[in-house]
Amino acid sequence: MKNIRPEKTAIILVFKKKFRSIKTFFRKSLLSSLCQREVLCPSLAKRGEGRFSNACHFSYILVSLMMIATTGVASAKEEVGSVVAVRGKTLIDREAKATEAKVKDNILFNDTVSTLEASKAKMLFIDDSVLTLGEKSKVVVKEFIYSKEKGGKSIFNLIDGKMRTVVGKTGFEVHTPTAVAAARGTVILFETGVIDGRKFTTIICLEGEVNITSIDPSVRGSITLTAGMMITIFEGEAFPAPTVATAADRDRLTRATDIRGNEITITGPAYMTIGAGRFDVGAAGDRVPAAVTNNLPPINQQPVIRTIPVNINITFPQ
Repeated sequence: MKNIRPEKTAIILVFKKKFRSIKTFFRKSLLSSLCQREVLCPSLAKRGEGRFSNACHFSYILVSLMMIATTGVASAKEEVGSVVAVRGKTLIDREAKATEAKVKDNILFNDTVSTLEASKAKMLFIDDSVLTLGEKSKVVVKEFIYSKEKGGKSIFNLIDGKMRTVVGKTGFEVHTPTAVAAARGTVILFETGVIDGRKFTTIICLEGEVNITSIDPSVRGSITLTAGMMITIFEGEAFPAPTVATAADRDRLTRATDIRGNEITITGPAYMTIGAGRFDVGAAGDRVPAAVTNNLPPINQQPVIRTIPVNINITFPQ
């Protein structure tokens, strides 16, 4: 059990305690049944000694599997983040059902989030990580274990498109079709897709450090990117040497994953009244789409007129 995480070890210990009590319950129940049979016919109880052990074992395994299955369903429904900004149309695929994402929608473990053309989405996770998807991008929440005391680990599968990540407090990984990027407390830009029939991933480190390995086990070794460096990894090929990120590549991916262009920042809780309705802005730091503010009616402000008494002393010559 040396490679099992502490969280999983705790779960296994809880299972063992429950299984022991369940096993004891079945033994007592079956023993009671055998005692009743012995009163009626002593030979039946004797012949059932072997069957008794087998029945206990079978019941123990059956209940164990049921408990494990139930626990798996509960963890799959655990909330790990939320949508904090959307531009255009974004879909959340959960349990083979796709729904259009809205601000404040929950993100669960195993969710797939995808943006359509001319669309972007920003997500905030409980470990303070922030993921921003560019248009026509898709990411899967593959693994998420987090504890405020012990930290944790999060793994995201970037299947296609562009993404910017601000890494939070956990051990953070992004898996693409050609690479695995691991980091903590950094800002990274990603782009993955196909060029000339070859899958590729471009990674630009904006802050901190990123450790990169190949998704292909036959390609060994790793490379560490520092701030301002970039690398493009093609499927099945050895790592090229990292280079300084060009201003054109950095700006292109930054603009592609920037959703702030249609938002404004407010300093505290507020609301706006538009026509007959009320628009709830929210808590400090929330942003209001510029499309809303652009449609606000002009303010008819009149100049303020004030009357101030003035004393004037005039002396006329005699």
